[in-house]
Amino acid sequence: MNTKKFAIRGLVILAVVVALCMFFSGTIRTIATAKVRITRAQQGKMRQQISLSGELTFLEEEEVFVDASGQSLQVTKVNVLPGYQVAAGDVIFEAEIADYEKTMSDKRAEYESSYMELMDLEQANGSTRLSRTDTLWAEAYYALSDATQAALEKQIAMETLLAYENLDLDENGAVPETASDELKQAVADWNAAKASQAEAEEAMQQASRYSVPEATRTYITQRKELNDKLAQLESDMLALSVAQKELGAVRAPVDGYIVSVDVKKGESFDPSGAAYSYCPLETLPVLRADISDIEVNISSGMAATFSTSRGRELESEVASTGVTVDGNRYADIALDEGLIDDMGGAYSLLQNATNITIEYRAQTNTSLIASSAVRGSGDERYVYIIRQQQSTFGAMSMVTEKLAVTVLAEIDGVCSIAEDISYYDIAYMEDRPISENMTVMQYTN
Repeated sequence: MNTKKFAIRGLVILAVVVALCMFFSGTIRTIATAKVRITRAQQGKMRQQISLSGELTFLEEEEVFVDASGQSLQVTKVNVLPGYQVAAGDVIFEAEIADYEKTMSDKRAEYESSYMELMDLEQANGSTRLSRTDTLWAEAYYALSDATQAALEKQIAMETLLAYENLDLDENGAVPETASDELKQAVADWNAAKASQAEAEEAMQQASRYSVPEATRTYITQRKELNDKLAQLESDMLALSVAQKELGAVRAPVDGYIVSVDVKKGESFDPSGAAYSYCPLETLPVLRADISDIEVNISSGMAATFSTSRGRELESEVASTGVTVDGNRYADIALDEGLIDDMGGAYSLLQNATNITIEYRAQTNTSLIASSAVRGSGDERYVYIIRQQQSTFGAMSMVTEKLAVTVLAEIDGVCSIAEDISYYDIAYMEDRPISENMTVMQYTN
């Protein structure tokens, strides 16, 4: 009887010991095993709201030069600033020729003096009667004088272009084929002027055979010089008067937006440079945003929004993308006249950058998963998937397996994976470092 009691008591003690061992072994295994959370990727299109800063940019710029006819100009008033919208005929700036009154007065005085000199010459030779031969000589002299002057002007024009294009005429006086059309025409004009001069010289040689008194020759040549001088003074005064009239108000040639203004009130204007530049109205400006640091592919047609100073939201789209000469990528947001007006006009847009939101949406479905579940860097990215493994005694355990993936984009804590991994259980948010072929446990909470 006692033996039986001892046996039963021993069995009970053994069962308790075994139970305790199993309990503590499970507890130890639980404590020693890494805990993970399990997630699955979802199939979908990556979406993101991208915040950018855009500046008004004119896509076309036409420079305007003012022909001051060699005069020095003083700007008296400037009516525009960059960003102003102007209509054809609007006055851009006003100017006057420096010392206009004094210059005109000096030329008038010189004209009057030359005119009186001509009158004195005519009076002194009032009794002179030109014969037929005298008239022929005078005509030949006048023709040669004019032809010589014309040939000189054509030669100067040609040589100026030759020097500018760094070219020379060949031994036959021909211009190289690489010359510009302007230079080729200048050479042709000079050759024509030389031919006319040669004809005038031949006519003068024929006229020199005539017996013309020296006093008559002097009278003819002096009268020619004075008449030429009077004609030149008349031309100078006319050009000066026209320039003063035209330059008093420089007007816009077409409708457009002012891009730059290179004149200032009270300062002299250098006619060798552009006075201002404009963008034709039909070429609308854009909001250009730098996207060099944006990882996703921004493309034309993507929706874009921005707000007015009063908080009104306006909608547009990406018109185009490109790369600057410095290698920076940019996106141009389309604008129309209505949007420009709603934003306060082009001038207002130039004063400050505009905050823009572009909605990125991938074109195709991919596997979307939390970035914390994707490991590695660069082109070597991977996830740990969970495989169920059965032990010899039939116990099931979870073991990690490394799976390489291709990350297309990573936005706001979400990765876009090229491969379809939506049917895998993926380990992440582990309580300690894990590696491949490692047994893990799932958080029970």
